Order: sequence, then structure tokens, then C-alpha cells
Amino acid sequence: MLLSDYTQQFLTYLETQRRYSPQTIDTYRKSLEKFLACVGAEALLSAFSESSVKGFVWDLKMKQGLAPTSICEHLAALKSFGKYLVRSQVLQKNPTVNIPMPKRPKRLVSFLGQKDLAEDKFPELENPTLPQVRARVLLELIYGSGLRISECQSLTWDRIREKERLVRVLGKGSKERIVPITEALIDRIGIFKAMLTEAGHLPSPTGYVFLSEDGKPYSIRTLRNDIHDLLRSMGWEGKASPHVLRHSFATHLLENGAEIMSVKEMLGHSNISTTQIYTHVNAERLRQAFKKTHPRA
Repeated sequence: MLLSDYTQQFLTYLETQRRYSPQTIDTYRKSLEKFLACVGAEALLSAFSESSVKGFVWDLKMKQGLAPTSICEHLAALKSFGKYLVRSQVLQKNPTVNIPMPKRPKRLVSFLGQKDLAEDKFPELENPTLPQVRARVLLELIYGSGLRISECQSLTWDRIREKERLVRVLGKGSKERIVPITEALIDRIGIFKAMLTEAGHLPSPTGYVFLSEDGKPYSIRTLRNDIHDLLRSMGWEGKASPHVLRHSFATHLLENGAEIMSVKEMLGHSNISTTQIYTHVNAERLRQAFKKTHPRA
């Protein structure tokens, strides 16, 4: 079998067994295709070696000029592919196991301040449109409960437990977590359901919350645009994306005394180190405040 046959089997495994999202699978596919372009489309499995992967990483850095973050993404896909081949008993050893990840530059995440997201920033609209109400529901799910935009896209009505004030989220790798929801979300949902019903789209328990007119979930791009337009409408001039709202959710929880393990669970992080970036954000803000205000700083 060709190396490309094994990569296709790996992608199928991610889709059918690991239940990765289409976006994640597409990211893996692009990385594997880049590697195949480097070693040759007709390469055999033996072409997947430590030396060939090191050569690939060198090519990404020196010839293509990719940033460390992008190189890490491609190398992570190859490392996962190697683990799959060992697990499937195709190889005895993962060729990538001794290849270190490039060091990523440390950068603080973008987020809005608590005052930027205060209730008075979002006054009630007299005659809101369906997209405007949809954006408000999205806001409460992302900033209010910390959902990823992809998790919002796949959310069904039966996963929102209004009486219990909880939402059951199906996250990465089909891992489920339960997160509290805000009072504002419950209010918005009532308005949203009424508008959907009036438009002839009666919500069903197992139906998608963000269902388009063609019977499919709205695209990620459409939902991102909803958030972008909403944040711009309330005067935010920084990066206006769903992820900025999710960053704000985590940062504000920690600023107000939440335990980092609780924040980790609500965000659906598998590793505490991923959540710790928000503690770095708070530490940096304290340092900046110290420099500006302390006479001996």
C-alpha cells in the first residue's frame, strides 16, 4: 500500500471512530497532503520516517517560511498519524516520537473587559430581526457558557435544559460536558423560539438550534458574522470573533475568583495547561497596573 492509502485510512478513523469535527479533519488532511507533496505522491510507507519528517519540518521553516505555530499544527498531525499506525500495528514505533515541537511565541489572548460586555451595552431592540436575536442567543452561549462556535453550530434544542439552567455540550472528540446557562439566555431563547415559529420553523426537540431555511445548520461563517456584527454594533473596535468572547468568558471567571479547574471543565479543555494561559493574562494585567501606579515600579 502507498503512504497515501494509510493517510486516508487515518482520516476515516478520525471521522468514524474519534468523531472529530469536519473542520478538524480538514486541518489534518491539509497537513498530511503537505507532507505527501514533500515525500512524493507515490511514496511507500517507508517514506514516513524520522529523517523525512525532520526534512519536512526544515522545509516548512526554511523554504516556506512558516511561523512556529503553523509548523506545530502540521507536526501535530504527523505525530497523531504515527500514533495511529502504531496502535493499528502497522508500525512498531512512531517515527515522530523524538521530534520536538517548535517553540511557539508567547502571546496573550484577546478579550473584552467586563464593562465592555455589561448588560447596558446590549439594550433591547424595538423590532429585532431574526439574525439579531440569533446573535444575542449566540452571545449568551459563548460568553455566558463558554461554548465554542462549532459547539453552538451542532447544538440541538433537547440539550438546553431551561428548568435546570444547564446545557449539555458535545465537544471535541464527542466528549460531553454540562455547563450552566445564564438567565439572559433563557429570556433570549423564548424570543428566538417565538420568532422561529412565526417564520414557519417550529423548533423540534432534536432539531438544531441554529437551523437555516434549507434544513441544515447555519455555516460557521454565518455564525461568526453574527458575532462580528453584534460586537461592532455595540462599539467594540478590537478583534470581533466568537473566540474573543470565549476568552472573555474564561478571563472574567478567573478575575472574579473562579477556580481554574472549574473553568477548565466549563471550557472543555482536556489539559489544564491550555486553561493556564488565562492565569498568565491576569498576571500580565496585574504587572501592567503595578508599573503604571506603584511609585517604585
